[in-house]
Amino acid sequence: MLIDEWAIVFNLLSIALMELLAAAALLALIWPLMARHITLFSAATQKKLLWLFVVTPWVASILCLFIFLPSVFQLESTLWLTSLVHWHHPYVFYPDSWHGAALFLFMLGTAYVFIKNGLGAARHLNALDLLTRLSKESPGGRIQSNSRQWKIGRDNIVLESRTPVAFAAGLLSPRCYVTTGLIRQVTEAELDIILAHERAHIKHKDTQKKLFFALLASLYPKPIAQRLNRLFSLATEQLADAHVSQSYSVFDVAQTLVNAARIRRFSGNSVNTVSINYFIADDVDVRVRALLAPQTFRSFPWAHCLLIMMLTTTLSIGGVDTLHHLVEAIFSH
Repeated sequence: MLIDEWAIVFNLLSIALMELLAAAALLALIWPLMARHITLFSAATQKKLLWLFVVTPWVASILCLFIFLPSVFQLESTLWLTSLVHWHHPYVFYPDSWHGAALFLFMLGTAYVFIKNGLGAARHLNALDLLTRLSKESPGGRIQSNSRQWKIGRDNIVLESRTPVAFAAGLLSPRCYVTTGLIRQVTEAELDIILAHERAHIKHKDTQKKLFFALLASLYPKPIAQRLNRLFSLATEQLADAHVSQSYSVFDVAQTLVNAARIRRFSGNSVNTVSINYFIADDVDVRVRALLAPQTFRSFPWAHCLLIMMLTTTLSIGGVDTLHHLVEAIFSH
């Protein structure tokens, strides 16, 4: 049994955990509706909505703590929500209670996710370091391939591989990578577009953002998390395509996408896009249509999103208090 300061800390953690899970559960219920309508917005707006979706449970959890604080410390508050919630025995915490079990399981799951992603990131960085050391040298920023000389640039890594692929990868210092297998099968203009696309990912810090987004999305059930990651990745690729189309013709960018997709299809290689931005990894047909036939999208629904956040927070806070009282009535400490 823990008493006083440590008991308050663990009780506050229990409140935050219950609010986090309650908010995530509520948002998971409305996810099918959001998934059907998110394509009505531009790629930039889709990214904002997706960020809002994965961040809201954590924001609600923090807000819940502030709302429960008067109850925990037995203070007076003028906020109407505090009259609806209170926490039993704030100065006592039993590690062998259901609160302790829930905290332990959540901490165990969180540790598993971070260790798994940490080991994945470490393997990713080691592989990139090995690829960089084994990369094909290109003195003067040029490389010879099939009796043709290509201007690559010193900020790009050329990999000696038959697999036709180009990608941006890295956490602290992302770099552009392109294989000789791809270089041999594209024109010089197409290669310029591909490398410009990957540099756009680096400029916008997409490799780091995708990894952080995947961590936040892991709070949801696996099917929802996978869909969230795919939508986020697609929106990221569309924004990189749009960035490149500012310097090149949209028709050239679209043609490069189609040609690169055809090359990858014949190579039969699959890719993992969690922490790497591949040029030809996501829904090429959607990206080509976005370039050649841009739609008129709806404006960003700020009012609706803020309302949903407020309702999610309010309902989940009420749910935390109700669940707490229900379990307290069933189980005895």
